[in-house]
Amino acid sequence: MISNLRQWAIIGFALFCLLAGLATIWLPIPTGVPLLALGGFLLIANSRIGRNAVRRLRKHVDWLDHALVWLEERAGRPFDRVLKTTRPLMTRHRRKREAEAGLSRSTAGKDPALTPTASPSPPAGEEKPTAKSTAKQPCG
Repeated sequence: MISNLRQWAIIGFALFCLLAGLATIWLPIPTGVPLLALGGFLLIANSRIGRNAVRRLRKHVDWLDHALVWLEERAGRPFDRVLKTTRPLMTRHRRKREAEAGLSRSTAGKDPALTPTASPSPPAGEEKPTAKSTAKQPCG
């Protein structure tokens, strides 16, 4: 009962921080963004609904997903753990596969099967000339 009451109190405080952050984001004193960040973090950490909402946003808004990945890489241990729980499922599996394959950052996000090879294939219907086909054949 007490842990449930504690969780409801934290979620209530998180919602208060989000509303206060939205109300003060346009003020010259920088209080809006930290309040939004605190409210969002508390909501993600303590609410399944909040976690799923952020996961859905990350799945559909690319720049937000990239920004949160950037933040995950630079945040401390408890913060990156909480942010990683909001990764869209497909993204989590893709990044895990890339880490296991040992792909570099320059190729991360690109499918190795889709990258062009060193010698591009000729267009359809055309054959690449070979030494045998270009050699002169004796007449007669």
